[in-house]
Amino acid sequence: MKYFLDQEKYKNFLLLISLFLLMQLCFSLVFENLGVYIKVKDSLKLTYGINYFKFFISLMIVLTSITILSVTKIKDFGYVVSSLFLIFSVFPSAIHFANIEPFDIRIFVSHILLFITVIVSCKIKISFYNKVFNKRHSILLLLFISVIGTIPFIIYYSPYINLKNLMFKEIYETRAMMGEQIKITYLDYIYSWLNKIIIPCLLVYGIYYKKRLIVFFSVLSIVFLFLCGANKIVFVGLFMMLILYPFTYKVKLTFFLRFLIGIISIALFLSIVFDNHLLMQHSLRRNFMLPSLLDILYFDFFEDNYLLWSEVINGLFIDYPYDRSSALIIGEKYFGIDIWSANNGVISNSFANFGIIGNIINIATIGFYISILNHLNISSKFFGIIFMMIVLFYNSALTTVLVSHGGIILLMLALFFLKNTKSTMDYEEN
Repeated sequence: MKYFLDQEKYKNFLLLISLFLLMQLCFSLVFENLGVYIKVKDSLKLTYGINYFKFFISLMIVLTSITILSVTKIKDFGYVVSSLFLIFSVFPSAIHFANIEPFDIRIFVSHILLFITVIVSCKIKISFYNKVFNKRHSILLLLFISVIGTIPFIIYYSPYINLKNLMFKEIYETRAMMGEQIKITYLDYIYSWLNKIIIPCLLVYGIYYKKRLIVFFSVLSIVFLFLCGANKIVFVGLFMMLILYPFTYKVKLTFFLRFLIGIISIALFLSIVFDNHLLMQHSLRRNFMLPSLLDILYFDFFEDNYLLWSEVINGLFIDYPYDRSSALIIGEKYFGIDIWSANNGVISNSFANFGIIGNIINIATIGFYISILNHLNISSKFFGIIFMMIVLFYNSALTTVLVSHGGIILLMLALFFLKNTKSTMDYEEN
């Protein structure tokens, strides 16, 4: 394999295999004793333990997927995005397939199909012959949108700002108080669009073109928006954008894989030696394994009980049959916690809406979305923003990602602001 791949891809090939095996080791040694897995085990009468025949099958599928990813000739953007879908989608599902009984094989197949669709979509060229704003106009327009968008938050949220939140103190109290005092729906949408997409794009331009005032304004705006909701994900997005700013696409993936392997290795050591699962809970379990575990619950609850998108648009095909959100229903039924919102990603949500047909619709939509981004030649310096959007696919419904979290806004900015920035902002071929 080494002779067929460039140096960076070969590194990533080995790192991907290492990551999968490490994730499997963590499941075998630690996960059976984690609280969320115990609750699901009791709720569905599951049994945990590696089935070596199924593990062999899952390992062969994973190795084949990594090989296909490595040898397929696609743009580096598509290569890295496909790698993320492999890590967040196929790896956890493969591990659950090999270690949980009974396990609905349709879950594993759906995640494999999603990964394959993303790779294939990156081979399909979709061209847009639209005008793109130049550097100066892009910065001015993004700055204007950011200023106008921030004004309502200054008006409505300023009286409730709690500076202790900057030290991560009184977070939940502030969040609850603001939720009670401010009930303006459109601000929830603008909040996500600004802190996840628009202001980070402005920040990248400011850093690259050494516009210190733009950088200062962008960082200050993100800090202010954090204080408006005490939502720590705002700083996570800023951190990921900054840490993924340098390097080429493939080097970003190498860095990310090494970081993951390092963090998970430390978490495994702490779990085994000190029986301290905190890092494991907040790294591997929460971000990778939990969405796949929730797939099992959604497939169980919504089998032949489809919502037909009534939770999104009530009465579109049927009236929504429940008085609570599907996420709250899952949380109460399987975890016994009536306030725990078990939000999950595109596979679970699409199955809840229309079974396997729903999965196919969502997978095709994501493939089309990624194909557009792949062929816009976006600079790797913006990849932190795209990374956060991909992660959201595994934590929210597709409609929520596209509308509430700014997926459509990202697409519009990519078309009119970020298109062909690779040729002007990346000095070496990615």
